[in-house]
Amino acid sequence: MTFLVPALLFALPLAALPVVIHLIHLYRRRQVKWAAMMFLRMAQRMNKGLSRLRQILILTCRVLAVAAILFVITRPMAGGLLGLTGGVPDTVIVLLDRSASMEQQNLATGTSKRAASIAKLSQALRDTVGTRSKLVLIENARLQPQLLDKPESLIDLPLTGPTDTAADVPALLQGALDYISRNQTGRTDVWVLSDLRQSDWDAASGRWPSLRSAFASLKGLRFHLLTYAQPAAGNLSISVQRIVRNETADKAELLLDLRVTRSSNSHEPLELPLRFVVNDVSTTVKMEMKDSQLVLQGHAIPIDKTTKRGSGRVELPADTSPSDNVYHFVFDEPAVMQSVIISDDEAEARPLQAALEAAADPTRKYTSTLLPPSRAAEIPWDDTAFILWHAPLPKTDNLISRQLMNHLAAGRSILFLPVESSSAEAFGGLHWGSWTTGSKPATLEWWRNDAGLLANTRNGTALPVGELEVTRRCDILGEGTPLARLTGSRPLLMRADIPGDGNAWFLGTLPGSGSSSLARDGVVMFAMLHRALNEGARSLGKAQQREAGATALGTGDLTLWKRHGPTILSTEQPLRAGILENADKLVALNRPLREDSPETLGPAALAELFAGLDHHIIEDQVENQSSLASEIWRTFLFIMALSLLIEALLCMPARRDPQPSLAR
Repeated sequence: MTFLVPALLFALPLAALPVVIHLIHLYRRRQVKWAAMMFLRMAQRMNKGLSRLRQILILTCRVLAVAAILFVITRPMAGGLLGLTGGVPDTVIVLLDRSASMEQQNLATGTSKRAASIAKLSQALRDTVGTRSKLVLIENARLQPQLLDKPESLIDLPLTGPTDTAADVPALLQGALDYISRNQTGRTDVWVLSDLRQSDWDAASGRWPSLRSAFASLKGLRFHLLTYAQPAAGNLSISVQRIVRNETADKAELLLDLRVTRSSNSHEPLELPLRFVVNDVSTTVKMEMKDSQLVLQGHAIPIDKTTKRGSGRVELPADTSPSDNVYHFVFDEPAVMQSVIISDDEAEARPLQAALEAAADPTRKYTSTLLPPSRAAEIPWDDTAFILWHAPLPKTDNLISRQLMNHLAAGRSILFLPVESSSAEAFGGLHWGSWTTGSKPATLEWWRNDAGLLANTRNGTALPVGELEVTRRCDILGEGTPLARLTGSRPLLMRADIPGDGNAWFLGTLPGSGSSSLARDGVVMFAMLHRALNEGARSLGKAQQREAGATALGTGDLTLWKRHGPTILSTEQPLRAGILENADKLVALNRPLREDSPETLGPAALAELFAGLDHHIIEDQVENQSSLASEIWRTFLFIMALSLLIEALLCMPARRDPQPSLAR
């Protein structure tokens, strides 16, 4: 609790004024001895205890009334819904989700969820704790603690501005945990500002149990969740799946595969103008959207035959979520789709090599190399998009392990397959366990079909993942993100939680007939391999598609990158969507597509994640103008009135018994 006029608190000693007046009144009386008074004094002694208690209660009520009126005129402030009424903490840590989805706006005011949450929290902290608490900001893009001098800084800092990145809420909480443990922050309030997107919170991650356990061991820790789960009604989002430059004897054109999705499952026809901009030349095409998705494959945009390289974007009409209305792309001579298989088992490796060499895109060249583990150092790291590792996991401190990590840091991909001999070596927090052979083939009971290796096809058709049969499986141990589970909730496919744009997956079976039906059925295996290859190939060639993020432009000098369009701070370059150029490299940065998923965590799921922790959930909306902290002088006014009422009741004279009438 704090006060808008704290100087008047110096007048609080005036609350003792009724006691002073009472004492003065006692000593101003003059005693006169009177013999008949002896009997009255004896009677008074019998009621002295009750009389004194009554006087003390009357004085207490008078003191409370004076103190209450003094608190009223100092205008006390407190956090709404008990948020900040527990006293001023030693440290306040703000965990800010400034991902792309937090830019959903109120069209009437133009205020985003991010801006609304920052403004409300800044005002509440200014009115309640001021500069008496140490204020620390950790935002999702860089995950680095930033010490702030005052709450108003939350509004002005570039670190709280908009981004086109994704958020990792467990990583934000881990950052807060590390800061608290390292700095011994004392009584700490942790504020989490988020729109509760399921893709950002990753509730199924194995990181949550360990986070809860670690936070539960800390004393004086409170969580305040300021949430904006309000959906964007009728929102449209666009993404470009593929860009190919095609040239014939007569013409040249760009062929685009793109998808438009609307958040509601409406089937009403919608006339949709799509604006295509290629090298600053724009055209608008009207399309009719009849379902929840509009998929265009091979949409042709004519270009000049001399244009071998360039950039462009596809735009939707403005709506409440501007961050998903634009998708940028670049094009150039395509790089070779090169993959490497590390394996000693040719029987398992040959079908995989054949699948990787098959041309999923006829306009590109595919090559795949098979190497034994002893020759892993010969991998052409600069030109390889995808590595399929069917060998024992490398030791953490050796050269190959560091090269694989660098491979991932460059935005490439790796798929690990289990070997017969198990070991304790881990990579990215995951390692192999023991093999299990079932008496009958197991099937998948769950897999992630909205993104990743097992996602639905471009036209929304599901892969036949449910038809797969797994005879032998190897346990995947450690903390990662499950993408598929067998019956009995046993993970079959997991993604290692490694920072950066690269992806490392662990598949808990082999494609051969002795372990699964992956090679026999073929469709799922082909899709998995080529999706992993396409993910790694995004960072190949001179024209690259990348997801916005802290490492999207590498770790070099960011001032060397020139942005097409408005100039922004160099430190914010990799966090904002757009076209960037550095020497002969042309990069299109876009939001991660998982930010388009509208699903949010419900109250029950959120309460389960913070079970056992002192937490408080504030469900807010951008349109809500009420403050998180409010004046509570009415409470003290009520206390004053109640005190005066009780004092009046105590001062009432005792009721006299009626005198009996005399008989005549």
